[in-house]
Amino acid sequence: MLTARVEAMDTSLVTSPAPDDMSPIEAAIMDGCNALHAARASGDEACSRRIRAELFDLLDHYDATDGEDHPNPAWSRPNQRALVHSAAGELDAAIRFEIAALPYADTNRRKEISLGNLAERCIRAGRHDDAVEWFLLAQEIAPHRVPILLTGAQALFFAGYLAEADQIFASMLDMTELLAVGSELTAYLDYEPRLRVMAAELPSLAELYRRWNKAQGR
Repeated sequence: MLTARVEAMDTSLVTSPAPDDMSPIEAAIMDGCNALHAARASGDEACSRRIRAELFDLLDHYDATDGEDHPNPAWSRPNQRALVHSAAGELDAAIRFEIAALPYADTNRRKEISLGNLAERCIRAGRHDDAVEWFLLAQEIAPHRVPILLTGAQALFFAGYLAEADQIFASMLDMTELLAVGSELTAYLDYEPRLRVMAAELPSLAELYRRWNKAQGR
């Protein structure tokens, strides 16, 4: 078994499996988390502090309204709080809140979200074997969801299972629809820095980048 020679980066891309179903505060939290990840990645500490404070203000309002009358606030409230801690780089808290949310995940979509989040945060925390375990649980529920597969490929890569990680990307090469503008895969190819690093060691991922760059005239 080969060992990956790069470190997992402590930023990420936040997406939703059903963006049209999000409440206004949930949408604002997702956008704010992506902005906070970007600010932290660029080293802008002042901007990071400002966005973090704004996000926790949103969380306070979200809690006060019982998740904006969410049908399952016992899941949604710790899930949203975990999202903000994750964007702030506070991974232990993010993992703790997501684990608190998981028992209340009463639909496959909510289970997929929590399990995928736990896998991604364990990658960033350097808990790579834990990340693989969370990914395998998520894959049982959502075997064809692109964000789950991409998170799983990262978990496998950083745990040292490079061949298995590359196989996930190989399975995407024949699905040309995944390389459409605005798709989940192309968003990750453009904005997830870990994938760009991994492409140096995973030939199928490198081929996906080659095809996407060619399609974009790069």
